[in-house]
Amino acid sequence: MQKDVYNIDKEQGAIMKKLFILLSVLVFCICVKAEGDAFIDALRNCLPLHDSDIINVNGINAKSVKQISGWQDGKCTYKETVNFGGNNVATVCKFTKPQIHEIVSVADAYALTQKYSQDDIDLTSTDAVKNNPVVNVLSKYLQDPSVCSMDME
Repeated sequence: MQKDVYNIDKEQGAIMKKLFILLSVLVFCICVKAEGDAFIDALRNCLPLHDSDIINVNGINAKSVKQISGWQDGKCTYKETVNFGGNNVATVCKFTKPQIHEIVSVADAYALTQKYSQDDIDLTSTDAVKNNPVVNVLSKYLQDPSVCSMDME
């Protein structure tokens, strides 16, 4: 009986992790559009940055606290803590220079297309999220344990 309870919790934990990965990526995409060059420039150069936002996702507020700590051991350390529905999840990523270059290049291109787009980011469309290039590049790193780790706080 105890084992069954553990399996349910483990499954729920995996679902929550996927949800927070998606939420982290969505918050990042929204911030790329809203903050534009300031956040991307800080990431591009791995300059220290501390910022927080409250994002409304389908009527539910999510608080995001982003922090770029600068270069540590040859990698750019980035931490984002997202509070969503009373749960805090901290994501810590340590990006190499080529990884930063890839993220920034995709984010720059995305920000440029959004600048001339009349459409807002559609948080309700899973197809729109899946087809978003920033989502794709960030998801790759968020799911790579050698780059990013995610913990419930």
